[in-house]
Amino acid sequence: MKEIIGDKIVWIDIIMPSEEELRALKQELNLPESLINELRAPSFRDKVNIYDKFIYTVLYFPIWNETRQLSEPEELDIILDKKYLVTIRYNHRLEPLNDFMKKCESLTRSGCNMLLGDTTYKGLYFLMEELLEFSNRQLKHIEDKLTNMEEGIFCHKPNENLIFNILAAKRDLLDFRKTYLSLHSCLDILEFRGEYFWGSEAKIYLLDLRHDSDKVWNNLQHHLDLLNSLETTLYTLIDHKTNTLTRIYTVLSFITWPTLIVISWYQTNTKHLPFIGMPFDAYIILLIAFIPSLLIYSYLKKKQLL
Repeated sequence: MKEIIGDKIVWIDIIMPSEEELRALKQELNLPESLINELRAPSFRDKVNIYDKFIYTVLYFPIWNETRQLSEPEELDIILDKKYLVTIRYNHRLEPLNDFMKKCESLTRSGCNMLLGDTTYKGLYFLMEELLEFSNRQLKHIEDKLTNMEEGIFCHKPNENLIFNILAAKRDLLDFRKTYLSLHSCLDILEFRGEYFWGSEAKIYLLDLRHDSDKVWNNLQHHLDLLNSLETTLYTLIDHKTNTLTRIYTVLSFITWPTLIVISWYQTNTKHLPFIGMPFDAYIILLIAFIPSLLIYSYLKKKQLL
């Protein structure tokens, strides 16, 4: 447990809360036992609960897992009253909170007052701004992938790897979207309910949080639309290439068909075949076999079908 004590508010950050820390938290903030039970383990869903004297919310942030190559939800529990801002998490993966805590620890008390503000809604605002900016940066690796895929589609020959890259990026975006949708919804709820808890002066901060959340959401939707467009373009190019090859094979079959018939006819086991035994009979037969194909080729070329 770490504490940053300002003149007006106190920020308490707990990672993997122990029973002793939870009991101290219950006594300090006068929390109900039911809430302490919820804090003993990660939750299964997001929530925004408004009580008479405090707010309890569970938020999830998308975090990029480099090992698994996908975005995973990371839980952050927040308890707020008029004096205390409490953040509870169950691992160290939320880097912005780690950095924000280090920044506060390096400052004097007056510096912390400027960083956290003089009310808990301002402290929540500054913390969430760091986390939202981090979520926006989490989309950067997807943006880089989309740029590489765009270059691969329009500057090089499409290949099978591009299809798998698009599918992997789509999975990542959908995972990110699923997690961020719950966060987006919770911030909408917090904007409306928080005003009743803190008063009208908190509205501008909560509204600005929602607008910044909208920016991340719009950025996410832009990436998803771009990915869908790239996928459609890639499949169009593949279809065009397939149709071109099919057309070539069809034309070749049509041109060589007379030649194959003549040659097959001379392979039949019959006693009498034309031109057999005559001088230069092999050349005559080849000429007869190839003349129809040459005529068909000339006709198609004249009609600009080749």
